[in-house]
Amino acid sequence: MNPHLEILISGAYDGALAPEHRADLHKSGLTDATITGQFIRSVPPSMIPRLLGFDMPSVRSAMLLPFRAPAGGFLDHVRVKIFPPLTDAGGHTIKYLQPKASAPRLYFVASCLREVLEGEAPVWVVEGEKKALAVAQRGLPALGFCGVEGWHAGGERRLLADFDALRLRDRIVELLPDGDYQTNPNVKRAIQRFGAALTMRGARPRVVLLPSELPR
Repeated sequence: MNPHLEILISGAYDGALAPEHRADLHKSGLTDATITGQFIRSVPPSMIPRLLGFDMPSVRSAMLLPFRAPAGGFLDHVRVKIFPPLTDAGGHTIKYLQPKASAPRLYFVASCLREVLEGEAPVWVVEGEKKALAVAQRGLPALGFCGVEGWHAGGERRLLADFDALRLRDRIVELLPDGDYQTNPNVKRAIQRFGAALTMRGARPRVVLLPSELPR
C-alpha cells in the first residue's frame, strides 16, 4: 500500500479534519458519524505531493476520501478533494486528484457494505463519493463511481473488476448521475454505455434523477 496512505488511515494519525473540510462535508449533508465511519481526513500539506506522486503548488489543502475494500480494510487507492479547485486548459474545473495513471475504483460505504454486496434490494450506484454517502445516510444501499467514465477502465466498455464483488444478476441498479446528464450528450452517452454494461451482467439498470438534478 502507498506508505503515506497507510499512515493517514492508521492509528498513527489522529484523523484530524480541517474546519474548511468539515464545512464542505456538512454542506453536502454528511453527518459527523458518516465522516468518521468513512475515515475522511485532512492531509498534512507537506504530505500532499508525496501522497499523489506529483506537486501542485496552487493546492492549498487536500481532503482524503479513503476507499474501502469489499473484503474489509481499505484499497490501495488515493483520491483527494483539493482546495481551491483547479481549472484545466479547457476551462474545466478540477475538484479531485489522484496519482497519475491510477485506474478508477468503486467507492464503498461502510454503513451499507454488506447490503450492497449481498442484498436483494435495489442498489444505488451514484456518481460522486459525497453523493453516495448522502444516499446511504437515507438508509439506501449505495456505492459511488468517480466521474462519468469511472465505471470502467480506459479503453474498455466492461465493468470494473470491483463490480465482481456485487450480486448483480436480476438486481435493480438505480443509476444516479450528476445533473449534467440532461444537458451534456457526452455524459448521457457514457451513462447509457454504463447501463448496457450492467445489462450484460444480468442487472436491471434504470437512470434516476433527483428533483435537484432535473433541468429547470
